[in-house]
Formats: sequence, C-alpha cells, structure tokens
Amino acid sequence: MRVTETIKRDQVLGNIQRNAQKLQDLQLEMATGQRINKPSDDPLGATMAQDIVTNISKQRQRLANLADSISWLERSEIELIKINEFLDKAKTLVMSQSTSSANEDTRNATAGEIKDIRDALFDAGNARSGKLYLFSGIKSLTPAIKHNHILQPAKVETEKIVQSDIRDLVDVTQFQAQFEGFSNNPYVLRITESGPWGRARYQISDDGGQNWGPELSLRPVVDMINPSGKESDQVKLKFSDDRGELQNKVNLLPDAFDFSSEKVEAFDISELGPVFPEGMEFVFTPNPPISFIGSPQKKETLIADGITVPVTVTANELLLGEGEIEVDTFSLLMSLERALETNDGSVLAEKLQELELALEQVLKQRAFIGNTMRDLQEAQQKQEVQIFDQERRLSEIRDADLAESALHLKTAELNNRVSLDAGSRLIQPSLTDFLR
Repeated sequence: MRVTETIKRDQVLGNIQRNAQKLQDLQLEMATGQRINKPSDDPLGATMAQDIVTNISKQRQRLANLADSISWLERSEIELIKINEFLDKAKTLVMSQSTSSANEDTRNATAGEIKDIRDALFDAGNARSGKLYLFSGIKSLTPAIKHNHILQPAKVETEKIVQSDIRDLVDVTQFQAQFEGFSNNPYVLRITESGPWGRARYQISDDGGQNWGPELSLRPVVDMINPSGKESDQVKLKFSDDRGELQNKVNLLPDAFDFSSEKVEAFDISELGPVFPEGMEFVFTPNPPISFIGSPQKKETLIADGITVPVTVTANELLLGEGEIEVDTFSLLMSLERALETNDGSVLAEKLQELELALEQVLKQRAFIGNTMRDLQEAQQKQEVQIFDQERRLSEIRDADLAESALHLKTAELNNRVSLDAGSRLIQPSLTDFLR
C-alpha cells in the first residue's frame, strides 16, 4: 500500500487526538477525584452509582423528616409540661379550698384563679409551632379547639304526643325554645300533662330518657336537673315568643302570674301562651364549653420502608377525653369554678378524683411522646448508618485512586509529548517538501 502524505497526516493527527483525549480524561479524573465523570467511562458503574445516589437522596430526606418530627414532638412536650403544671396548680388550689378552714371569700378568690387556669389551658390547646397548630392532627393549619356558644335552639320532638288531634295541629315554631348553658349530659324535658305554663307538667332526664325526675309545673324558664340523677350543670330551658324575646318578661305574661307557685288561678288559659301537648319533648344536644375542631387523624412519619408512626397528640385526647373514664378538663374546671363561687366544699372534694384523671390523661400523652421520640431517634441513627454505608459503596464505585491516577497522568503526558515530537518529524515541514 502506498503511504501518502494524507495518510501520514491523518495517522499523526489521530494519534495526537487520542493521546490528548486520554490526557484530558486523566486531568478531569484528578480534578474531580472521580473515575466516572460520564456514563461512557464505566456504563455499569455509572448505573450502580446513580442508583446509590438516588437511595442516598431518599434517605437524606427521610432523615430530615425524622429531625422535623423530633423537633415537633419536643415542642409538643413543652406544651404538655405547661398543661401538667396548670392542672397541678388547680389540684393544689382545690385541695386547699376543700378543707374546713376555707370560707366563702377564699373560695371566691380561688374561683378567679381556676378561670385563669381554664383560659391558659385553652391557649395551650391551641399552641402553635410557627404557623402550624400542634394539637390539631392533620388539620394543622386550623385551631385545635374552639369556644361553644352558651345558647342553642332546643330540638322539639312531636312523635310521642299522645293526642293525635293536637299533634296534627302543633306548630313547633310557636314555642321558640332554647337552651342556655354548657353540659355533656343529654338532657330531655318531656311534657307529662297538657296545658299552658303553670298548668302543663313535665319531667326531666339527664341521661337521654332512661331515668326521669319528679313531675313539676312548666315555667318559661326551667332548670334542667334531675334531683336523683347527675350533678347540675346549671343548664336552663328558656321559651320565647315569635319575636325571640323571653316569655318571662312582665309585658308578655299577666303581671300577677306567680312563676314560683305550683298553682295558677284566676287567669284565662288562653292568656298564658301556647298549650304544650302531653308527650312533647325538648331535647338538649350535649354542648360542652370547648369543642375539638381539629382532625382525629394524626400526622405520621416514615421510620422505615412501609412503617410509619404517629407524631402528634390531639387536643381531643389530651384535654377533652375520648374514652368513658377520661375527663373533659374544661367542663371539670368550669364545675369547680361554680362550686367555688357557690361555696360548695363537698363538690370540691368529689372533683379531686376527676382532677387526678385529668392529670393522668396528660401524663399518658407525655409517655406517648417520650416513647415516640425514642423510636424516632433510633430510626435516625439507623438512617445515618445506612447513609454512611451507601456513601462508602458509592466511593468504592465512583472515586479514583489518586496515586494510580497520578502515575497514569504522567504516562499520558509523556505519550502526548512523544507523539507530538514524532509527528513533527513525520509530517514534512513545507509545501515544497510535500510537492517533491
């Protein structure tokens, strides 16, 4: 084969280009400290390295989530400690006022302190970390608890009315009945004898209609209490006219009508307002002073593949009680406040046990937070170990041996110089020499 100048030139340039490329690759390897800088350097190694990088990124995010959850629990624990201190203070105050040495003045003063504790507990129940509410479950952008209105319309039941002709004519809107007060008791007022106020008779149940109190004469304002049942929560049933005004005002009923008397005489029945038919019921929907408006569903965090743990405490289980033996702390404090204002020492002594349950309720959630924090810290340590192992494996696949790379770089530099020197001798230096 005839070797022309073109062939020699192409051969020389090709050798120079390969040597220069090798030198550039080695310089890049030395600069980055990695032997794989593009997939073509090691296709299999590049694939394995990318998988490891993806896993490390996922584990770093999981580690960051764990750190956030631990911070969230630490913030929650601070609030639980404050709540525990408030209830301890309430317990101390109640114990001091349940003794014979207490008097009306000291109990009235203590009632104000109990109210302050109730307000502080409300603020603690709506505590936030930044813009997020701690005890609202997954609804962390909304408050956990809210104040309820003291008034609510009474639900009027007509199904049990005895006289069918009256039942067909009854217009429940004419009674304009509403309840005033806070209670978790399902009160029911049942008309047992038809008639207007003063003539109609009624009974009250504080357990949804299972047990009933004595028969009494119906008044425009009724205290909802069964003397043989639960403790009074001072709920009242009030009736009003079609303008929404309470019927116990003087200008709406005969002036001489005596609402405290069991007898009503010398009055036209029609003047005393609507007739209440036998069997009609006025139902009170339980209305606690504070309601939970967050979500019972708790925020969760991933501690391992397919394994999550809840990292929130809800105000419902912390302060309002979910089970039968648990306590609505706000209702309890309100009843203690009433007992102190009325100088009722016996109620104070009875409520001490409920205060103990309220404290246990908080301690239970503190134990939950402590156990959860321990689990998250263990998961955090495992994640750190896994990340370290993955990074070590990635280094084995991707990182260069700098001593070996330096030796190869020196060799490549020598090869590049030799190829340039040989090329300069092989290629003719002038056009004249080329034409000869």
